[in-house]
Formats: sequence, structure tokens, C-alpha cells
Amino acid sequence: MDKKLLTILLAIPAASIAITWYVFTLSASKQTSINLPAKNSALKIADTFFNTAEIINFGETGLPKSKIIGAQVSHYPDEADSEIMTPRITLFRENGPPVYVSADHGWINKQGTRVILKGHTVIKREQSQVNQFSQLESPELTIWPNRDYAETDKAVKITTDSTIATGVGMKAFLDKEHYYLLNNVKAQHIPAKPKPD
Repeated sequence: MDKKLLTILLAIPAASIAITWYVFTLSASKQTSINLPAKNSALKIADTFFNTAEIINFGETGLPKSKIIGAQVSHYPDEADSEIMTPRITLFRENGPPVYVSADHGWINKQGTRVILKGHTVIKREQSQVNQFSQLESPELTIWPNRDYAETDKAVKITTDSTIATGVGMKAFLDKEHYYLLNNVKAQHIPAKPKPD
């Protein structure tokens, strides 16, 4: 066989290997120089999660005291509480209609006895013994469902059928409908609508 032809045939695989090695090294160095967005560096990965989770707490009588529903509940390593998306809480009453609580998201402890709510948080009750309508709004609220108690140090707006009250900071005893606004309290009376003839 011709020596020149043999040299060319041996050179082709060697050149192919050299080109492959160069391309691989170049692409690897480009990948290591990519700056990941800051949000990805803090990305948390749940070790447990549930879709459409429902947590029911029972009272001493054996009847449901509260029901907590979340579109998703996720627990992360090294965190005591679990994150809950679009939480919806129902507080059942022995006498009177239930109280409904909703928020954008929040965190719930392992026992389901404390929920920290954030985003547009609303507590709503209709046709209670005190008011025909009652609604409380706050950007952040901590609620203990089995104790019928909630509090916040953020802004609060309470609307009833006859008043609108605003303030900063609140302690609320939900079973008795006692709301204590702590600072910058303002109230506005809503005149009753005339009854049609």
C-alpha cells in the first residue's frame, strides 16, 4: 500500500478525535461560565408535597372545629412549617354560621393549629348574630383556627353592614366577633339604605 495513502487514512481518525476534543472542551468552558439567575440559586426543593390538601381539626366534642384546604402544601428540608398555596380555612361554629378565611399563600405548622397567611387575606362571615355581613382584610395575618383567634401587626380594614374601620395592628376573637384595632384607628359610619316603598 502506498505510504502516503496510509498516512492520510491514519490522519483522518486522529484529526477527528482532536476536533471532537476541542469542541467538547470549548462547550464545557462556556457552560461553566454561565451566570445563573439569582432566583435559581435560592430555589428550594420540597421533600414532601400534596396537591389539593385538606386538613380537618376536631374539637373536644368530636365535631369538626376547622377545615383547611390548600391547592398545594409543600414541606422543605430544615423548615418546621409547610408552605400552603391559596389557603381556604373554614371555622365551624356550634351556634351561628361558619367563618371563612382566604389568602394568596401562607405557612402552616405540623399540627395544623397555626397558619400564617400572606397576600390578600380576607376573613368573611355572613348573617351573624351581630351583623348581617362582616369582612376583614389585611395583607398578613396569623390565625389559630382551634382557638378562634387571629392577630396581625399590618394594616387592617373591617367592613360591616353599618361601618368601615381601619387601623394598624389587630387582635381578633373570632367566635365573639371582637376585633381590637391597635393603632391609627379610623371609623366611618355607613348610612342605612332607605327601604323601597
